Amino acid sequence: MLTGDVWESLLRLLLALISGGIIGFERSMKGMDAGFRTHILVCMSSCAIMITNIHTYLFYGIGDPVRMPAQVISGIGFLGAGCILVTRQHRIKGVTTAAGIWTAACLGLCIGAGDYVIAVFVLVVALITMTLLKKVHTKINTKTKYMRFYMEIDSVDNVTNLMRHIRSKGIMTNDLEFIDNKQSTNIAIAISLQLKKAEPVEDVIADLEQLQGVNFAMEL
Repeated sequence: MLTGDVWESLLRLLLALISGGIIGFERSMKGMDAGFRTHILVCMSSCAIMITNIHTYLFYGIGDPVRMPAQVISGIGFLGAGCILVTRQHRIKGVTTAAGIWTAACLGLCIGAGDYVIAVFVLVVALITMTLLKKVHTKINTKTKYMRFYMEIDSVDNVTNLMRHIRSKGIMTNDLEFIDNKQSTNIAIAISLQLKKAEPVEDVIADLEQLQGVNFAMEL
């Protein structure tokens, strides 16, 4: 016969499984590798660690009630870091997924400690942030004065022509970095621009790609 404490522990593990699955499902719908299964394992395992830590401290009178959870928070950074990639265009991808994994671990710890109200609040806010607020973020970034681009240009002379064109429009160049691009004969650069007024990113890209020698441009 299972005791009340065991039933409570199993309930917490089940809630952790569901919570991690909800966050992971959103990531899977976005096509991320760290999705449904990863978040379930992270959240449920963190919950198990928290439960074990509490039981060890209460029943055996040894250990530190926060030591094992602290190690979870530190250790999950290695898993999250593996989700963050820098593409050859110097574009950073996977930051939201890494944050989602870290959130799943924190959720597991909250549920394992029995802080259900905090866990539900964090879960709801996480879902709103990863879904609804993405539209707000996209809308904010539709028009901006500050932009950073990755560009591929066919020759050094046309890089010079690009800089002349930018300066002729009164646009400030904050930095220009040449990128090693072994997969193409084009010259690859990353450049940060400060426009005189906010403009749609698509319009700026279209203007850049019309210049002679500019074969490709994308926002970073």
